[in-house]
Amino acid sequence: MQLTQENLVFETEDGKFELIFNYKDAFDKELFSAKFVDVLKSKSYIVGDIAYEKLRLSGFILTKDSNNHKNINNLEDYITEFCNLGCPFFVIKNLNKIKN
Repeated sequence: MQLTQENLVFETEDGKFELIFNYKDAFDKELFSAKFVDVLKSKSYIVGDIAYEKLRLSGFILTKDSNNHKNINNLEDYITEFCNLGCPFFVIKNLNKIKN
């Protein structure tokens, strides 16, 4: 899966983010804001997928561990295994990720 850059930087009450991929125009800033939970603040990337008109957010990290299914480099596998076939989804980079 080749991700093409959207480069839309936006802010919510939870911080600053960058939309980097938006498949089938899945991204809705207000819905993203409403579904955002504090645990996502520590994740470098947030993936939102839509199934049955409901948004699900999942946090991802960037790591050298290729076996970690929450590694953003394994996004294609995640979309294939855990999302509905052909579902709309988006990828957001968390620009205020808490440093560990």
